[in-house]
Amino acid sequence: MQPTVDATTALERPTAPLLRRERDSAIDFGGLDPQYHPPMHYPTEVELYEPTLDTGSIQRRPNEQETATVSAEVPLPCGHFNIWRPLHDRRVPVAARLARFFTGSAALQSDGRVVAPASSTWDSRISYSSADDEYFENGHALPLIKGWEHGMLASRNIFRKIEHDWQMTYLAPSLGNADQQSLAVWRFNYAESRRAIERFHAVLGFSLFAETAGVEWCIRPLSKPCFRQIPIRILTAEETAYFPEIELGHDQHRPASGRSLDERARIIEQYRGQILAYRARGDDFNSYIVHSVPALAADLSAYVEGEYGFELAVSFLPATEGRDVWQKVQVARQSLRQLISGRLREGEDALAQCGLDFRIKLRDSIVVPPVAPALIQALTAQPPRLQMDDARCDFTIHVRDPENTVGSLQPPIRAHESVLRAGSEYFAALLESEMAEAASKHVELDAMPYGAVRLAIYFLYADEVPHVDAMDLSDWITLLSATSRLSIPRLHQLCQARILREVAYDPLDIERDPSYKDLVTYPDTEVAESLQAVADDSDAQDLVQALDRLIAYYPIAVCENRIRSRPAQEFSRSTAPPFFRDDPRDHPEAMLGGPPLGPFGHGIGDEADEWALMPGPVLHPEIIPDIRHARHIRREHPRNGFFARHLGNWLPFAPNGDADPPAPQPGPVPEAPRNTHRPVPQPESGSESDDGSAPGAA
Repeated sequence: MQPTVDATTALERPTAPLLRRERDSAIDFGGLDPQYHPPMHYPTEVELYEPTLDTGSIQRRPNEQETATVSAEVPLPCGHFNIWRPLHDRRVPVAARLARFFTGSAALQSDGRVVAPASSTWDSRISYSSADDEYFENGHALPLIKGWEHGMLASRNIFRKIEHDWQMTYLAPSLGNADQQSLAVWRFNYAESRRAIERFHAVLGFSLFAETAGVEWCIRPLSKPCFRQIPIRILTAEETAYFPEIELGHDQHRPASGRSLDERARIIEQYRGQILAYRARGDDFNSYIVHSVPALAADLSAYVEGEYGFELAVSFLPATEGRDVWQKVQVARQSLRQLISGRLREGEDALAQCGLDFRIKLRDSIVVPPVAPALIQALTAQPPRLQMDDARCDFTIHVRDPENTVGSLQPPIRAHESVLRAGSEYFAALLESEMAEAASKHVELDAMPYGAVRLAIYFLYADEVPHVDAMDLSDWITLLSATSRLSIPRLHQLCQARILREVAYDPLDIERDPSYKDLVTYPDTEVAESLQAVADDSDAQDLVQALDRLIAYYPIAVCENRIRSRPAQEFSRSTAPPFFRDDPRDHPEAMLGGPPLGPFGHGIGDEADEWALMPGPVLHPEIIPDIRHARHIRREHPRNGFFARHLGNWLPFAPNGDADPPAPQPGPVPEAPRNTHRPVPQPESGSESDDGSAPGAA
């Protein structure tokens, strides 16, 4: 299959059956049931955002015990990654106990807090480095998730391959499964914060080494039933010359630097919504090589703009002929020398080498604009600040209320021409016209509620709505209608936001006993639909779209909350961790962990031999031999699990805390494991018993 997809096929359906299937409902996973992976031991995975406790003053009254006031600041997530992992806005400070790791980083503030630099343009970011086999959050090079599969919603028939000869690593289809579906899926949902996606850029690195091999990247907003294929554009040789990150052939030359940057920006803009790739030079092993442009983020905003969440999937299409057909398609290909973890001083620059990088910019469902500078200038041009109905007012507004809710007490509203012109588009157009109202500085408004008009004019002066807590949904709808006629943009958006808040239900309030597969609907669908009609009449398109999202994402939020509240064993995989399944010899650091976890620590059962020992701290290969010699060896009973097959009866053991190593016992010292580089010291003479066996040996 040719990897090139023409730009006209941007909405083409994927070829993988699991991705091609149309969902029956908003909560249908289409056969890609979520996979739960228990979290690891610290510091293999780091919780960047934790509750902060602040202890207040201690008070003591006569004949009473001392009391202390403690306040907890809990960073609420802005969304969830693959249902279970909470995502936080990068503006939230990192946990104080991790600040010492950021010494020398631009993220470390003078007050000791760690926040994203002001220049950061993304609210949420997830990056995956295949060299480290770790996921990172919000541009911080501290591992959020260990293991490629642990950071996926679902995966089928793929593994992480390590090429020690070429010093490369990548994700590839499983060996011997060329005829089966090989895919990976990631899921993002920000409905919890009720903030819609404004922009989505992604680095989707891949490599192809055969003309018959291919890769399909697909995306699906959570409110839509089908995946859509993202086109891949292979640049021409002339276009490739304008990208400095691409290594050119001997017969290619780069244009002048001044023209190169402009032309590169034009090419990226021309192919927006597509993944850019290029044809590389062949080598002794492969005549056909295609790579994605390194570290270039594709602008995929058009697929998910205005949505709360989406799923991103990649389908591996192995070659149909030749040797090692599974190896001809590779995703997130990186050099083993490009390790990311721990490079905190470099900030976000370190994560530019990640093979996968998802960057999301969020916005409020209804954005309230700031006060117009022209209005501020009009109010403060001549001190004291202008007030409604004061002696300096030069414009009069009469309101003919058909319901006459105030009776005869409807005095005219007096305001300033400069304030009305700066804050209301209706009055600005009226005063610019040659109508009689503009000359007489007097206008009559027919068929409008007097109270709503007076509130709107007061808002121009005070920038607030009085007695806001006493207003109900009908009051905000009335004010929205009046504001729409007067064309006051800031108040118009504020009314929409308040109406949305009044009708929004929290999915956490619903019962959790039913199955997560039980479809629910929005409780007040009729109310929401009637509000949409009112919003259409008031030209409140943001409210219309927000109500659409509210109805569409409510069952999705209920489904995910029910999944998170159910026992994790229903979704747990009963296989070994991915870094054990790939090749145990490639991951000696995974064998240096602590003691087994109980069934309540992270939901791991004691009978699961494959999960008998979770990995400890992430250690890079160059320091592993020294760590091995610093550990102590203990003997275990024979098992049928992973360690019994690969290490016999021997397990690496790290003492807990600062405990002393175990005292030597009399008897012969067993033979050391074969992979130990330093011989184990022999016991002193006289430690054996007369018969040459250890005391108590069976």
